[in-house]
Amino acid sequence: MEDLVRIEDNNRDFYFAVHPSGSGPGLLMVCDQDVKLDALKDRIWLFAQEGYAVLGFKGLVEGSDVAEAAKTLTVRPECMSEPVCIAHGTATPAVLNAATCFQAIAAFDALNLAKLASSNKYPCPVIFLFGTKNTTSASAEAEKAEHAIDKRNGSGIFLWPEAHPGFSLPGNPNFDARIDSLAHSRVLELIRRLVGPYYDYVALFAEHIRHEFVTRDVDATMETMIEDPYVNHVATLAGGAGHDMLKRFYKYHFVDQNSHDRESITVSHTLGPDRVVIELVVRFKHDQVLDRYFPGIPPTERYVELATVLIVKFRGDKVCHEHIYWDQGSALKQIGVLNSDHLPIAGPEAARKVLDVSRPSNIFMEEAWDKSRNKPL
Repeated sequence: MEDLVRIEDNNRDFYFAVHPSGSGPGLLMVCDQDVKLDALKDRIWLFAQEGYAVLGFKGLVEGSDVAEAAKTLTVRPECMSEPVCIAHGTATPAVLNAATCFQAIAAFDALNLAKLASSNKYPCPVIFLFGTKNTTSASAEAEKAEHAIDKRNGSGIFLWPEAHPGFSLPGNPNFDARIDSLAHSRVLELIRRLVGPYYDYVALFAEHIRHEFVTRDVDATMETMIEDPYVNHVATLAGGAGHDMLKRFYKYHFVDQNSHDRESITVSHTLGPDRVVIELVVRFKHDQVLDRYFPGIPPTERYVELATVLIVKFRGDKVCHEHIYWDQGSALKQIGVLNSDHLPIAGPEAARKVLDVSRPSNIFMEEAWDKSRNKPL
């Protein structure tokens, strides 16, 4: 995490960070006084990488304090929009009291919410995110907010029964990286829709793979990624976690091992607020050592066709990580090293059916399928 800019104003310490581009939509982060300073700084830097101009502070606050902080952020030259706000814990009521200052609010583990009259609604989209494990207070707070949100504008309440309160704050004993990632996507889903920034993940990933497969430039490939990325080829555990490990993988076990006879056919793109899921059919010849597919197996000169799924997460405009899935049984069968007699393992026909749904179905259950032929539907 790079050093943040410390700003002292009205006897309060603010911390500021902005996306490397130098500007972004405004985001105010307000944490209660019990939140560790390192956790506040970590979250500020995270959202700066996501594309925002972020001002954050912690402590006891009133609505007027939050409104003044929103003004302080809005007049900064790096801030490109009226701000959104992220609140943690007991800071949430003050943020809600200043809700007219914001385009949207995301509140984690809110405490001490006021129960509004049944006819009242929050003046901007609001989402609440609660860790509810082994606590009854979270459900009670969620109940107070239920009638005050307008689901038509993207507002909502998200409960995480697997996580304790504090799941989203690094350094907190209850921090849960998996649940935090899920919640983070929920927050981005709301605020990107309202203030941006808007990224073309398909184009950004296309540039990443251009350097993997066309220019075969490892340094350029790494430039498309965050400082601490990871890649996991799930079937074979190939890849790397962290810059140096991943660069070593790319340099010695990936870029120069790509088959010279290879093509990739895109079947679908599924876009989210911070990721793209890409469904492919990949065809290649096993004409050289391919550590990520067939470690320790010499080239067989056979062709392989695989249905493949890539789940690519971004942080702002950089690739954060990739999870890559394929059927390893099918791959090994196609190069002739797996005897699949009497086993339901498909060869290239599995990938071909992804491209053409009219190809035969149920080929491994012909007898059972035949028995159901004349049964009533």
